[in-house]
Amino acid sequence: MRDFVQQAHRLVGVMLRDGHRNRQGKITGVDQSRDTPAVYVAWTGQARCERVTLSIEELRTLVSAYLETHDRRPVDQAEPETSPEPPSRRRAGMR
Repeated sequence: MRDFVQQAHRLVGVMLRDGHRNRQGKITGVDQSRDTPAVYVAWTGQARCERVTLSIEELRTLVSAYLETHDRRPVDQAEPETSPEPPSRRRAGMR
């Protein structure tokens, strides 16, 4: 049975810095469908995204770091995303 990291989808759109190669890029996707999870990163100045493999623990650490800096509420207390309320069914017209 595979181990999945919850909330990993929240990394999409996050900027990453690679200190080893002195570059930065934006996460464009997360792949947990294979044995080794990965994030897809669009590095600045490159035409294609790069698939960067991570261990489960590295992905979990990345998600935790993101949540600590961007969502101060614990995950179980975060409000679910809801769709906007539908427009009123009351019709405006002349009497």
